[in-house]
Amino acid sequence: MLPLDHQEKRTEDGSGELCSDELLADLCPILFASLARSDQRRKGINYLLGLLRAPGRKTVRNIAAFLGDHVNEQSLHHFINDSTWDWKPLREALLRYLAHRDPPRAWVLRPMLIPKSGEHSVGVTRIFSPNRGQVLNAQQAVGVWGVSEAVCNPVNWRLNLPQAWLEDERKRECASVPHDSVAESMATTAVRAYLDLPARHELKQRPVVVDARGLGTTEMVEELRAEGVPQMTRITGDTTLIPNDPSLSGWGTEPALASNIIRAIRDSRTRVAPTPPNGTGTVELAATTRVSTLGRPGTTGHAKRGGRFLLMGIGRGGGTWPEELWLTDLTTAHTNALYRLARLDRYVERKSGEGAEQLGIMDFVGRSFAGWHRHFTLVSAAHVLYELGRHGQTSVFSSYRPDVEPAGRGTRPSKLP
Repeated sequence: MLPLDHQEKRTEDGSGELCSDELLADLCPILFASLARSDQRRKGINYLLGLLRAPGRKTVRNIAAFLGDHVNEQSLHHFINDSTWDWKPLREALLRYLAHRDPPRAWVLRPMLIPKSGEHSVGVTRIFSPNRGQVLNAQQAVGVWGVSEAVCNPVNWRLNLPQAWLEDERKRECASVPHDSVAESMATTAVRAYLDLPARHELKQRPVVVDARGLGTTEMVEELRAEGVPQMTRITGDTTLIPNDPSLSGWGTEPALASNIIRAIRDSRTRVAPTPPNGTGTVELAATTRVSTLGRPGTTGHAKRGGRFLLMGIGRGGGTWPEELWLTDLTTAHTNALYRLARLDRYVERKSGEGAEQLGIMDFVGRSFAGWHRHFTLVSAAHVLYELGRHGQTSVFSSYRPDVEPAGRGTRPSKLP
């Protein structure tokens, strides 16, 4: 049990709104129901508490130090990095919990660059960071965020494993990477992260929103289209498309750059404004036109027939319009609805900085492939508690005890909304 003085500090530091005792007591039995051993469930709760409340980086060492003498650092390290428990049932339980509490209305695929000081962490490679303007050692991953009317939360993760790293047998063995792992592009990593979403087929299909500019726009669009996934994909201006709108007289059916196509309909722009939680109410201008994609090359080298899409330009008025280009197969949706959908990417970007980084999404220390996934799974659970706690929940840990066995084993609903 945590010492009383620790509990008092948490109340005094002004961050007691992270989550309530009721939320913890509600989620933990469901989240950890797949863990057969009571000591594993107890360690899972301890790790959650540390992610939510430990100051500084959320490493095993810092978490153990914060929780006190009753938590053994080596035991907690083993629980994350070297234990045998499967993280996938926890992700499924977390998604089911969210689906019944506040069902997602869309999925946002969010690439993440995770800088690392060394070269031995699973999947680390040398890569250029646009934000930092330099090449660094980093992992690349994609998170799947479920966005509802009120909150957004990460519910699945996929780590990109580069070819050069996978070819190093010593690194693979040290990290216990599954034998069937193969190198893949970041576009494929993003699509697979969504397709591997736990219990996806039991959920109502929702559109996927993704900024594909750094992933390979054409590849991203075509991979989602091949899987039959409704999409809202941000593309680059040099993406080649085929005009397919009767209002574009004189264009014919020859391929053209997306930036040139959208400028041709500049005069048809309309005012749009996001509604919470998608934005702050800033009024922008948007316009849409019908296009087709070129598709993928066939066995003969010629492109197969592509899909029919809407190309949307977004931006403020002035000479720089458009500032963004989006491609969607939701061709019957209203422009305002498409605009609000596109703005979910910014919303998740802001939330990932406000919550996920604060809760330790960048702080995993270890070489283990399974350890990486376990840490990210529990950070996702901490983020759910954090987000729900920001919407009307109060208090934190004043009565919840990490050394008390959760009351009962959680059960999962038979059907998701």
